[in-house]
Amino acid sequence: MRHFTRLATVVALASTIGFMAGIKHLYAETLPKAVIAVIDTRMVRFNSAAGKDIQAQLDQIRQKFQNEIAAKEKQLKEEEESLKTQRSIMQKEAYEAKVREFQGKVVAVQREVQLKQRQMEAALVNAQNEVQRALKPILQKVLNEHGATVIMDKSLIIEQVPGLDVTTKVIEQLDQVLPTVKVELPQVEGK
Repeated sequence: MRHFTRLATVVALASTIGFMAGIKHLYAETLPKAVIAVIDTRMVRFNSAAGKDIQAQLDQIRQKFQNEIAAKEKQLKEEEESLKTQRSIMQKEAYEAKVREFQGKVVAVQREVQLKQRQMEAALVNAQNEVQRALKPILQKVLNEHGATVIMDKSLIIEQVPGLDVTTKVIEQLDQVLPTVKVELPQVEGK
């Protein structure tokens, strides 16, 4: 009886191992061999025509904002200096009211700066999303042309053999499909 139990255990174990090997073999057959292409997304972002166009428009918008804010800051600085000279000649209550009014203007300018920063961030995200939408079919085409199964960002790669990088090809195709992107400042909620 003991011999029979030992034999049954060995048969069950052998069956389980054989079954597991079969499953492993089955899964190994269904997964395709990984063929990797590499892309430098940072280079695409900054060297493509669309990326350069987005950056140029954002630089113009940023410069315009900076000029507007600088003018308002200059005006506030002048008002502050004027307020300081009036301190000794005004009644305390009137002076304090002017100070509160001035502080309100300062807070308003600070809020405006924050609002403009949020607008620029949202505009950048919207423009980059448009580039990503244009990239999707280009990347699919590159996958098919190169027989690749995966495209990985260059920042994830430690070492690679020559011939895997498709960045230049992607930039060339993106430049044909999307040479410019209109950067628009969206309305954002002011707090």
